[in-house]
Amino acid sequence: MKIYRFKESSNIKVAEDIVACIGYFDGLHLGHQALIEKVKEIAIKKDTKRALITFYPDPKDIITKKRHRHIQSFDDRLKIAQAMGIEIAIVFEFTEHLCLTSAEDFFEKILGKLPLKGLVSGFDFHFGHKGKGDVETLKKLAKDRFEVDIVPEVLYEGEKISSTRVRLAIERGDIKLARALLGYDYFDRGLVVHGKRNGHRLGFPTANLRLDEEILIPKNGVYIGYAVYDEKSYKAMINIGNNPTIASNNGLTYEVHILDFDKDIYDSELIIYLNERIRDDKRFSSLEDLKKQLENDRKRAEEQDARNDFIL
Repeated sequence: MKIYRFKESSNIKVAEDIVACIGYFDGLHLGHQALIEKVKEIAIKKDTKRALITFYPDPKDIITKKRHRHIQSFDDRLKIAQAMGIEIAIVFEFTEHLCLTSAEDFFEKILGKLPLKGLVSGFDFHFGHKGKGDVETLKKLAKDRFEVDIVPEVLYEGEKISSTRVRLAIERGDIKLARALLGYDYFDRGLVVHGKRNGHRLGFPTANLRLDEEILIPKNGVYIGYAVYDEKSYKAMINIGNNPTIASNNGLTYEVHILDFDKDIYDSELIIYLNERIRDDKRFSSLEDLKKQLENDRKRAEEQDARNDFIL
């Protein structure tokens, strides 16, 4: 994928004609994928490159002056877009000044400078100061310049698929719903760091993950899923919580016990695909009771089908 990064004051220049979709795309869920599919369809007809126009940092962070956690990192979002068929990503820096720009100026400063042959947006896309520009504004401004296609809402079980709905599912630990809305397996990515080796003493050594501060953390609990290391997947048990039975402090940890795995992976990166939340993170009356529960958890993890078809 070719990535163009522009500031508002940049000399905006993209060499190839493009058909693009526009948005922030947190999660790249099935609603977003409908836009990408439309881009691919139109790009074939117009013989152009397939592109995605997005913004960084999150416009919501700039507008509210607060940092928000996201379904995946911005870099992973671009990788997923590439896996879905996007050839060019055009990333504009979102600033307070851009936030105050009128819809008309936003169009001229951003979209009007791109070699667009077609633009695809969701039905609820808004742009410009206070979101005063909508899809009808977009169509009006683009008239005689490029084609605009509006994709209607995409529903799951009668409700609109949205990034907010995906985030709420993850925060509740409802990984199956998150997967249904995303259209692919939900994952976390982190660096393996040194822990207190409590898992080793119990016979369940774990990789302790440090996640990016930008990433949403699922609800505390025990999950089963898959760890991907060196492009190979392994069945895994995942504990997100405070280790109430053995921890000397209550700091949040993200620990992964990888089945049938004995490599030294400190300072390596793991991608963890969550499959199901199987129980709460709770305090046991004894270490023996905890070990019995961990054995049951391992059986649940072993019963998963082998997988090696993840999106990243």
